[in-house]
Amino acid sequence: MKAVVVYYSKTGFSKRYAEWISEELACKAVSYEDRGSIKWDQYDVILFGGGFHAGKINGLKWFKAKLPELAGKKIIVFATGSMPPEAAEVETTMKANFTQAQWNQVKTFYLWGGLCYEKMDSRDKLMMSVLRKALKILKKTEMLEAVSSSYDKASKEYLAPLLQYVRSGLSES
Repeated sequence: MKAVVVYYSKTGFSKRYAEWISEELACKAVSYEDRGSIKWDQYDVILFGGGFHAGKINGLKWFKAKLPELAGKKIIVFATGSMPPEAAEVETTMKANFTQAQWNQVKTFYLWGGLCYEKMDSRDKLMMSVLRKALKILKKTEMLEAVSSSYDKASKEYLAPLLQYVRSGLSES
């Protein structure tokens, strides 16, 4: 089986995970900007990854439009974000990005990334500023602390379940 990983990365976390997946699976990693170069019929396993942004997975709208074309392939979607993996919101936020039919077609994984204010554009920085003010007013101290500065929680260890899932299909061929 041949795999490809496509990623949409704004602050670098999705790109780093895509590169790690590419190394582990000896497959090609393709940036969202270069997605037009992909010949989908050459691949049995398609991975797509993007960061959570206001509850949505970056680039996913485009990828979901591709799903009918990818029927019969193993489809994996991973999202990176600043929430700890054990946060209750992770699964509900992930599921909210898909219709029931799409949810049944893809396998999803959440990979803890972090926050990188240095790479955010001014609009995202403004959104985060508004969020911090709201959290302060609501006295959500723990959440406020979590979004007050940049941090990096990305780790190859979070890839283990995703890689195990992909390899289970690779060993069948």
